[in-house]
Amino acid sequence: MIRRQGPSPLYYEASPGNRPTLWVEPGEVFEVVTQMNRGPDISVVPYHLLEDWSEYHSYQVERANPSSGAIWVHGAEPGMVIEVVIENMELAPVGYVAFSGNNTMFPSAPLTDEKLGAARVVRIHDNQVIWDAGLTIPARPMIGMMAVAPTHEAQSTVRVGHWGGNMDVQEVGPGARVRLVVNVPGALLHIGDVHALQGDGEISGTGIETSALVRLRVELMPRPAEMIWPRIVTPDYIFTVGADRPAESAFRVAVSELIRWLHADYGLEPREAVLLLSQVLEARATQVVNPTITYVAGVRQEILRGLV
Repeated sequence: MIRRQGPSPLYYEASPGNRPTLWVEPGEVFEVVTQMNRGPDISVVPYHLLEDWSEYHSYQVERANPSSGAIWVHGAEPGMVIEVVIENMELAPVGYVAFSGNNTMFPSAPLTDEKLGAARVVRIHDNQVIWDAGLTIPARPMIGMMAVAPTHEAQSTVRVGHWGGNMDVQEVGPGARVRLVVNVPGALLHIGDVHALQGDGEISGTGIETSALVRLRVELMPRPAEMIWPRIVTPDYIFTVGADRPAESAFRVAVSELIRWLHADYGLEPREAVLLLSQVLEARATQVVNPTITYVAGVRQEILRGLV
């Protein structure tokens, strides 16, 4: 029988002080039920979505990006890396997108007044987001917040750092492997903030916020000496994650991490890695609305297979 972490208790910080709520073995398949972020007033919800909204959404959510418990991984110790393998995600049938109206990203546009805020509640069906009667968009399920506990401090699940956190990277979905450096015994894995879809930048402040049943397993590996920030491996790419402000600082972190990875695992001298990345690097800001901006830097696997 597959063990499951329910949507409670909710943690709003990734913290070494959080009580573990599920204990798993390396390689064991388990499930996490995530909680949707607190959404717009019920007056915004279309009548035909009210029943699903009442089932999958809760106005009791206190803050953004709650984690469904904290998962203890047996055998995980500082000096190791956990690799979180996302096997499957079953989305709830309803979600929402919201914009507060006071977004300082656009000071020259008329979008800095709370009275101009907007929200939309949408149906999610057959891996499609039903935007309205005329527009259906393919869903791309992702886990926005994935973190381990930092060594000493508690970090808000809104923040991003070397522990992971609210990275909001679209590639963190089914088929991806997310690698995080272990800071405390058991790692204390935190999962939350599922999106059915999200554009680069997440410029309204949300993706299609929803909940999901997520099937995962965790593997253990030694920590590479050069690894500090999260890494993501997909069938088509490898990515490094960096976060900072301004955006160019986040970009610098992500690319520096990628150069070190290419040197350690693929034998490229750093100067040769720079020459290659100048031609084939793929990088972007996946969100610009959190306290720090998330950048990913990646290379296609087909390029890496050609390295001798």
